[in-house]
Amino acid sequence: MRCAVYVRVSTDDQRDNGYSIDSQLRMIKEYCEKNDYSIVDVYNDAGHSGKDLMRPEMQRLLADIKSKKIDKLIAIKVDRLTRNNYDGFWLLNYCEEHDVKIELILEPYDVSTANGEMIFGMNLVFGQRERKEIGARTKRAMEEMALEHIHPSEAPYGYIRNKDTGHLEIEPIEAQVVKEIFKLCQEGHSTRGIATIMENNNAYLKTGKWRSDRVYKILTNSIYIGIFEYGKYKRKQQDILRVKAIVSQLLMKLLGMPLEMY
Repeated sequence: MRCAVYVRVSTDDQRDNGYSIDSQLRMIKEYCEKNDYSIVDVYNDAGHSGKDLMRPEMQRLLADIKSKKIDKLIAIKVDRLTRNNYDGFWLLNYCEEHDVKIELILEPYDVSTANGEMIFGMNLVFGQRERKEIGARTKRAMEEMALEHIHPSEAPYGYIRNKDTGHLEIEPIEAQVVKEIFKLCQEGHSTRGIATIMENNNAYLKTGKWRSDRVYKILTNSIYIGIFEYGKYKRKQQDILRVKAIVSQLLMKLLGMPLEMY
């Protein structure tokens, strides 16, 4: 019996459920040895969310199912395959169409029966609900960090992130480069032109090269006037959380503008 092993975990999944990739693989390999199944391949989507099926290893798995390379699809639970109700039933039908049986070792029901399909659907609903709850918890936690002036990710260019407090602090060398970028913009230079000037002048960068998109992100980042925008690239305009940063407003200080002006 040719088996495909599918494992997946996101950071939130591992934190909340403890199903690491190693633990999933260990359980599945023991299960396959006990049932004398032959593992053809392991499909590992570590770090990918279960919100849809657009994951690299899931897509490879679907292609191998279509190519008749496997007879069984083994995972520990349905929520490892997907946390989306629609996608779950689509995957079930897809496997049935290509004569592949799904076996979930921690949810031991036969998905080919009417009762098994019903339980499969119920577990999909619970998985979808849990995904939304995890997302909501993460969102609330990130918002609380923003409101407490704790920068939730890597510091933007011109700043460093204090390891103890999580607050942003000015990085003097990069700050001078930021000043020059805004000055060139005020003089009418394009982002491409500014990037070229920065590159020719060997302006300080930890990694990578000066490109127009990097310059654009600096020019459009409100953190340089003391406003942190949480969710700027993922939320609707009206849902972006804007909080005043406790770090001194870098741009205005560099340009010699008095603090009373903002």
